[in-house]
Amino acid sequence: MLLIAGASLLGASVLDAEGVKLAFNWAFVSRAANGSEAPIDFSERASIKPGQLFKIYIEPVQNAFVYLYLHDAAGDLTLLFPEKFETFESKSYTDTLVSIPNGENWFQLDNAKGTERFYLLASTQRLKALESLSVACQKVKDNPRSASSEKVAARQAVLDEIARVRKEHSQLTVAAEKPVPVAGTTRSLDTSVANLDTRLDTRIEATEFYTKTFRLDH
Repeated sequence: MLLIAGASLLGASVLDAEGVKLAFNWAFVSRAANGSEAPIDFSERASIKPGQLFKIYIEPVQNAFVYLYLHDAAGDLTLLFPEKFETFESKSYTDTLVSIPNGENWFQLDNAKGTERFYLLASTQRLKALESLSVACQKVKDNPRSASSEKVAARQAVLDEIARVRKEHSQLTVAAEKPVPVAGTTRSLDTSVANLDTRLDTRIEATEFYTKTFRLDH
């Protein structure tokens, strides 16, 4: 279970002409055994070693409903962000830097070989169908009486909706990626989050919709 991210860099001139309608910041960092932290480089296929620690940061900036899913090597599907969809209705949603996992917690991969896939989506409109299917999937996962076939079907329904939404908006994925200083408040007391203003984050700006799949080998 872990994280990854990156983004496509397309013509910023197109954005300048059409106007930015959504914007958000993200950062993916790893922590070494000595405590030092560094951004993960996804310019090429990324990989990590067993025992390495990772954390994700997301900061919605403007008109961006951001969704981040992890489809892990074991086949499980987990909504990493937002923690709950009611978060979108909170006044503190925008310009709040969120760490995943929160506080001093970090993700860590086990010794199993495989690929972790992360699906990142952002839209100027809430993806209500995707939200409903995600809630239904979680209920099936949490129910000890759910059959394996029910879990598989519920998970596939979410994956199919992700694919459908991405295909529907395939002409609206023009985006610009640029480094920016992290700013804003944070929900975490983690000192690494508090000090993020000394680092570079990545700003994604798009017209109506943005999506990207990231793969992390281990």
